[in-house]
This record gives sequence, C-alpha cells and structure tokens, in this order.
Amino acid sequence: MKILIVEDHPLIRMGLKLLISESESKATVTQCDTFPEGLILLDQEKFDLLILDIDIPGGENIKMMNMIRSKQPDIIILIHSGYDEQVYALPYIKAGANGFLSKQASQDEFKTALKAVMSKGKYVSYQVQQILLNTIKGNNFGKVMNPITSLSPNEMRVMQLLTEGKWTKEIAAIMNVKENTVSTYKRRIFNKLDVVDSIELSKKVSLLKQF
Repeated sequence: MKILIVEDHPLIRMGLKLLISESESKATVTQCDTFPEGLILLDQEKFDLLILDIDIPGGENIKMMNMIRSKQPDIIILIHSGYDEQVYALPYIKAGANGFLSKQASQDEFKTALKAVMSKGKYVSYQVQQILLNTIKGNNFGKVMNPITSLSPNEMRVMQLLTEGKWTKEIAAIMNVKENTVSTYKRRIFNKLDVVDSIELSKKVSLLKQF
C-alpha cells in the first residue's frame, strides 16, 4: 500500500506515520506540507490512499477533490481535519472524499477509519452518520437538506472564519482578497443560511449540527 500524507504540521505527520505503521506494516508513506506539492507528487507516482488536511497551505477547499480526482481518479481520499466534522464532513463526502476524520479522534478511531476506507471505501464517524440519516428526505438519498452544502468553497471558508470571530479585514488578509469580495461572500452566506449577522450565523451553524 502506498500512502500520501498532505499535512503541514510535522508532529501530526509523525503521529499519522506511526499509526499507519502499526496498522499497515508494509505500507510506504510519502509526506508533504502543501497542497501544490501534493499535486506534483500525484503526477509523479500512483498512490492507494491520500490523507489530506483541508486547512493546508495552497489548499483550494472543496475544489481540491476534483483536482485530486483529475490526477488519480481511483485514489482513496481520507480527510483528516481540525474543522468541525458535523459541519464539514457531508460537503466533502458529497464532493468526492471517501472519508472524513476529525483530528480530535482517538488513535483507535484513526485505525478504524484507515481500515474502513481501504476495505469498504467509506468512513464517517457515528455522529456524522446520524446527521446524514436525519438530513435525508424520504427516498431521495442524494438530496441533503443542510443549507451549508449549498455554499461554494470560498463561502465555506468565509463562514468558518466568521464563526471563529474574524472580522472582514482579517478574512480578506487571510484569503488574500479584497474586503468588498469578503463582504459579497458574507451577503451570500447570510442569504443562503437565512441569518442577519455573524452572531446569528454562529447560532445557526451550531443548530445545523443537530439535523
């Protein structure tokens, strides 16, 4: 098994490599710390599994799923993220990821997720499974009611930063865009989630975790 880890924190990469060696002793692990580097490696070598941090330097949010699939259509993608899985797991699964695992997960859960995606091709936590079941309309299994799934990648990034208490100017600096661009994203987010300000947005996001 050949595994690529795209993660910018050295200690996390070290921990993942150790856990992989305990579960898959014959696996070979390649590591990099930016998304563009990961794409170059995908061009150079075929991998069975990609473990990806979505908050990665050079990352493209949900668009990364299509970018990865364009390089290696059959690769298994396991998202390993510090972002709230109850908000972000379903959009990334819907976009093409095979699994989503929180960085708060235990070592045992990581090993379970690793085995699950390699054998069954899918993994989400029990909590996310319940959200998925609760957001399915009747027999229309492809239609998820959570309005967060209607947000674009940039809108999701802005939403995340807003819920972290960042101001428009800070978000513009982080995303390297103009402040009026951030304001446009904010207006779209507020419209799609039917809220009037950042405080109400944070409450709405918390509420959506329950459905």
